[in-house]
Amino acid sequence: MELWERKFTLKMALRVPGHSWSLTQEDNLNPWSLPYGWHQFQQKKCFARFQCSSCPNCWPSAQVLVTFHMHLDARERRGRVKMRPFGQKCKRCWGRKFEKPKFSEKNVERILDNVVLTIQEKLYRQPVANRHLLEPLVEDYVEGPHDTARCEACALGICYLRDLAPQSQPSAPPYHFVATASRAVTSPSGPQAQWVADTRDGTEAMNYAVVIVIVLLMLAALYFRN
Repeated sequence: MELWERKFTLKMALRVPGHSWSLTQEDNLNPWSLPYGWHQFQQKKCFARFQCSSCPNCWPSAQVLVTFHMHLDARERRGRVKMRPFGQKCKRCWGRKFEKPKFSEKNVERILDNVVLTIQEKLYRQPVANRHLLEPLVEDYVEGPHDTARCEACALGICYLRDLAPQSQPSAPPYHFVATASRAVTSPSGPQAQWVADTRDGTEAMNYAVVIVIVLLMLAALYFRN
């Protein structure tokens, strides 16, 4: 964090002289809960390296997410930024701990440049000419797709790659339910509806025929009795 703090403080002093800004890391920062007056910025597709704390395994990733919460107290000329980089689990030893990512100095520079641009635009309402957020550098070959099962951001439901992962969709049920005042009635649809309608019509016709036969038999019995 010393590298992050030092570079961020220097960048803000150059961009917004006369204001004091601080940067801290909070492991419990909640991306779903943003207090009033705070703004959020999420840096996606960050490249970082991980080292397992339980085994010698280490691995790179180009899909690390870092969340920043930013607030400015205009009266005091003070600003605060809280950051949370999301970790990953080791796939070799199946550890339960989310390991913290380690960023290179070049990527720290790029990520903080994006944070500063966002602060200027959202908190100071400063128009940023040709505003373009920099893509973090991919410094090593990354093998395979994003491992959503071991991503902390995916576990919290905030990783955009989690929504892009193919998921099996359950097939639509052949029946839909229509509620009535007395009970729920199951109604078929599609070809089944036609089959049920044909069956219902045939049953009703048979019932009518049975009634007619019974009436004719009763009339015949009365006639022969007389």
